[in-house]
Amino acid sequence: MNKITSVAKLSKEFILELFNLTKIVKKDWPELGGSRKTVCLIFWEPSTRTKLSFEHAAKKLGFDVIDFSPSHSSIEKGESLEDTIKTILSLKVDGLIIRHPETGISEKIINMLPESVFFINAGDGNYAHPTQGLLDAFTMHELVDLSKLNITIHGDAKHSRVIPSLIEALKKFECKNIRFLAPKNLCLPNENCKTEIVDGMLSDCDILYVLRIQKERFSKDEDIENDFFAENYQVNKKFIELTKFQGNVMHPGPVNIGIEVTREIVEGRNSLILKQVENGLYLRVALLKLISMS
Repeated sequence: MNKITSVAKLSKEFILELFNLTKIVKKDWPELGGSRKTVCLIFWEPSTRTKLSFEHAAKKLGFDVIDFSPSHSSIEKGESLEDTIKTILSLKVDGLIIRHPETGISEKIINMLPESVFFINAGDGNYAHPTQGLLDAFTMHELVDLSKLNITIHGDAKHSRVIPSLIEALKKFECKNIRFLAPKNLCLPNENCKTEIVDGMLSDCDILYVLRIQKERFSKDEDIENDFFAENYQVNKKFIELTKFQGNVMHPGPVNIGIEVTREIVEGRNSLILKQVENGLYLRVALLKLISMS
């Protein structure tokens, strides 16, 4: 197993091995073994947490890192994705970490790669973001038995690439208590989604997983006003008091302070948002160790 496109294709055993290695990395940080492999980061979309943690993780493991910028490459002159990847492979890289706006393109990319080259999907369209889903599941796993977890996903699940990966990870651990809360036009199809915020509705909820409005993936006929969402669905002190929520708050980032959530909540004692970022570093180290040795 050295090509990661989605959580759905991973076994529970692989995820447990990953989680156990993540714990070891977290315990031993920053003293880690070295490697002389070369990995190329190719990000067609902006990224802070994912790109920086992958780069830091790779360098901590002793990888040589090539940071490829599509906007400053021959892609701007008309070179195809396939020819770009062939060129990079000719430079003798051992692995690729790619973010791309096209939904599901990771499944096409792995067919372009030789068996020996490892690959990690760092987010493609709204198809998948496996490492974010896995690091979030790991963060929850540290707190509670995932089979007993009660989680509410709040916000724009419809356009999120993290949510399919997170749900797949949670299902591997028999988590059945997954609920959704959002305006109707942001609800994920075929899921039980509450559209009204009512008294006490989150009193039994362990994790409130907040999502931003992802307008960059809206179709032409979709829209929602930030002011409308902030006024009616924002996670703030009033929201917490009304829903009687007493659990932990998570957010995969980036956070739009003042729209889906207030700074008071983000920086509150029940927030795990920075813990997610930290665990993302450890898990990506662990994942690179696992798949680069395959």
